[in-house]
Amino acid sequence: MVKMKLPSLKHRKPIVYISLGIYVFLIALIIFESCLPSSISSDQSNIFAKISAWFINNTTEPVTPKSIDPVEILDITDTTHLGQGEDGISNIVVGTTTLVSVPFKYPTKKDNYDEYNYKYSLDYKVGNKDDYNVVLSSRTGENNTYIVDMRVVASEMTSDIYQIDINLGTLKYEYKFHIVSLAKPANYESRISKNTLKIGETVKVDTKLLDPNRSDTYLRRYLDESKIERGSLNNEIASIDEYGVIHGKSAGSTSITYGKYSFNITVSNEHIVKPASNTIELVKSEHIPSLLDYDYIFNEEDDINDYSTVIYASYEDTTLEDQSVTWVSSDNQKVKLAPYKYDNDGYPVYIDELNRPCVRVSGYRKKGDVTITCLSNTDNSIKTTTTLTVDEALPTEMTINVDNDLSLNVNEQKVITASFSPKNVNNRNIHIDVDDTSKVSILNNDTSSVTITGLKVGKVHITVTSVANNTLKKEFNAGFNAKDKINEDNYEDFHSFMRKAAGHFFLFLVTALVGTLFFYTYIDNDKYILVGLLCSLFVGVLTASISETIQYFIPSRGGTIQDVGIDSLGYLIGLLLTIGVILLINLIRKKKNQR
Repeated sequence: MVKMKLPSLKHRKPIVYISLGIYVFLIALIIFESCLPSSISSDQSNIFAKISAWFINNTTEPVTPKSIDPVEILDITDTTHLGQGEDGISNIVVGTTTLVSVPFKYPTKKDNYDEYNYKYSLDYKVGNKDDYNVVLSSRTGENNTYIVDMRVVASEMTSDIYQIDINLGTLKYEYKFHIVSLAKPANYESRISKNTLKIGETVKVDTKLLDPNRSDTYLRRYLDESKIERGSLNNEIASIDEYGVIHGKSAGSTSITYGKYSFNITVSNEHIVKPASNTIELVKSEHIPSLLDYDYIFNEEDDINDYSTVIYASYEDTTLEDQSVTWVSSDNQKVKLAPYKYDNDGYPVYIDELNRPCVRVSGYRKKGDVTITCLSNTDNSIKTTTTLTVDEALPTEMTINVDNDLSLNVNEQKVITASFSPKNVNNRNIHIDVDDTSKVSILNNDTSSVTITGLKVGKVHITVTSVANNTLKKEFNAGFNAKDKINEDNYEDFHSFMRKAAGHFFLFLVTALVGTLFFYTYIDNDKYILVGLLCSLFVGVLTASISETIQYFIPSRGGTIQDVGIDSLGYLIGLLLTIGVILLINLIRKKKNQR
């Protein structure tokens, strides 16, 4: 059995002493670093990470956000009040607003980009575009989704079918709808204030719409009483007209039906005193009605008088016993007639505090002149009219969602929106101008949500103008920057990576280079070189185990088997690299000697 005799360190080549010294220093450095508190160790790795980030950012091209295409369209949200017809197409009631939300799913972000571009546009394919208006906005959803919100405001119904295409990347969603008249209410309550009438006297059926999704009590848009069936068991005793007014005609009792309700009416032998002729005088409040989007603008806490006109009626003959009236609009798309107020039970009240008959008038969807007719309930031939002009509410103030100058990265998007006063501004679209179109692109201009995208590094001056009132302008500067590869969004991940890569893997790889060189030159015998390599590997794994064990007992630090593996892998790769270089050098020398 041949025994290996370890060589002496005396009178050896300088490379042996140099490699040994560096080897011992690196092992001591590893052990020393493992004894440091967490804060000091973290500061060291942070300094190294910042130096590495600076080097990477100054030797590589900056990154920009990517434009990506969606992979699928998810479930559509359609708030149309009447749902879909038999043909599967949505029915939007004329005069109402329907919110259609289209969510698109995008692939999982695999790169360290803080922003992806989502470009969308609308195409009006079928139907008369003048019959409706679209208010467009967008938002980022959860789970890699981007949502386009489209509010369709219907004002006319001249086409059988309408279609809007929403284009986003390579996908397209076709939204088809009908504009229809309002169906009869399905959820309502009705009552009358009295069941006994004199001959010639009237009583109005009061109806309230039960809509748990609405918070306001002033405006009940979706109640069309003309759709409710009505009748009398004996029209000779009492009848009910098209306006829901019950008329006492002759003595007796009968039953009046009004939709799902039935009222027992008794008419006495008494007659109300009613002159042969009379006139009604109308007085309007000063406010001029303007267009109002009830669905998304008007709230209960707002002052109703800012958005409506009150018309008061009075009879020439103030002794007339029944002074009740009915109000009729010539165009329900121009104005909505609402009660003066609602009582505590939510029923309409058509008299003011002085018991004057009155009605509240608010502009709705269309501009122009509209005629309001006031009819005497006791005699519909006694009536008078007044004409109102409904105008579009123009914005008087505008604010945008950019308070100061904007700083974006190249290819990063920003959606610009505006808020207007008063609240019932109908046209909320904005137009954006820039002084250098080569640096920025504009998408969906002249809508309520305009998207700007930086094209290249530089600054531009941006002007936002109200489409409805071009005297309202907001200006700001936008700077577009190229984003460093290592930035504030991904630095923590980079720092963590450098701790593992540099603090564990790379440091042990360098230690293995020096340690393997030492054992190779120290043994200096090809016959026993494998023993030297195994000794080097053993020292490396032992050092990794000791350093991680020490960290296990240091507060706020922790040694792990995973880190031992990373350290050992780095050492093994360093060992193999060293042997590879040595073998290559020896091969070159051998061939040189042969020549």
